[in-house]
Amino acid sequence: MPLTGEKYTQLNQPEATTDGADHGRWIACDESGWDGEQLIGRRRRFLVYASIAVDDVEAAALIQQLRDQAGIRQAKELKFDLFKNRTNRWSLLQQLWEPGGALHDRCSVYVVDKEYAAAAKVIDLLLEEKEHDEGGNLYADGKARALARTLALEGPRALRGTLFQELMSAFVTLASRRGTSQQDEALGVFVAALDQAWAASTRKAVTALLARLRGARDYAATFHEDPADPVFPQLEMLIPAVAQTARRWDRRLGRVSVLTDEQQMLTDDALRTVHEYACAPVGMTLLTRERGADVAAVVRGSSVDHPSIQLADLLAGAAAAVAERHEGNPSDAGEGLWPVITSFVEQSSLLPYDDPAAQLRSVKERPVRR
Repeated sequence: MPLTGEKYTQLNQPEATTDGADHGRWIACDESGWDGEQLIGRRRRFLVYASIAVDDVEAAALIQQLRDQAGIRQAKELKFDLFKNRTNRWSLLQQLWEPGGALHDRCSVYVVDKEYAAAAKVIDLLLEEKEHDEGGNLYADGKARALARTLALEGPRALRGTLFQELMSAFVTLASRRGTSQQDEALGVFVAALDQAWAASTRKAVTALLARLRGARDYAATFHEDPADPVFPQLEMLIPAVAQTARRWDRRLGRVSVLTDEQQMLTDDALRTVHEYACAPVGMTLLTRERGADVAAVVRGSSVDHPSIQLADLLAGAAAAVAERHEGNPSDAGEGLWPVITSFVEQSSLLPYDDPAAQLRSVKERPVRR
């Protein structure tokens, strides 16, 4: 069903996209695994945001080719669910994406580990705020990232049983929009979980980090002080994923326009925020600052109307299968497609690894919980 309401009336793209001077190269996008601000305890740990440099004119021919080869006649649009359980079908996608395929060097996948994203937000909203008020800067020299990695990677091993999940769930409840209406209760639960985790931690680095967080607990009480309803919720990962995608494609191709699938979080205001961020310079210093991207437009469309979005959906579904394989949930499609899909994973993905693509090629070792 098309999105309705005043939040979705302006930045729509009903017409077919065509590459050209005005819009540059069109980038079609779709996501898989979005849970809003609920980053902990969901069935799928990873959010993937897939994008392909292709306009609707070229995409229509590729979609028709896939339909003919796969023998799919009745479906209104092509979805990964139609391909994932049949080797003869997902192998057609492999041929499209592998070296020599029509879309091999025109695909990108931005991956978010939601648990790591929550850990990064703990550092960002508590420790970094305190450090900033005291004249420091945790973003310098990768300090914030190092702390987030410690919490995300060592936390499950340091906190026995369900303590780590309880701590992170309490933080998400407090920091997300739903925490606004139950702030006092949510704050009490988080502080209690933090104290219990600090007392129970069995790893020195995690214990020290939790002690620092206990010293910043007053900042947790300020999460919802601003009564304004923000365009960009504190724990929302989809909006920055779209912005990062736009910036990365500009670096590769120059002027681009982004066409993303309809999604309730991507309101007109949210898409304007994405456009503004993508076009603005970013960086802490003159030496590290990146120029703003040349993004002509950021708009939404329906996959029924845009074959380019259908191609992005196929890539997003395949990337989700590969991410699930990495998490220890294998499938035939994930096993078959990981070599080509991991080559598309962006280095800037929100994952606690120095080389995200290399890590996603492996099957993750699960921590032993006692």
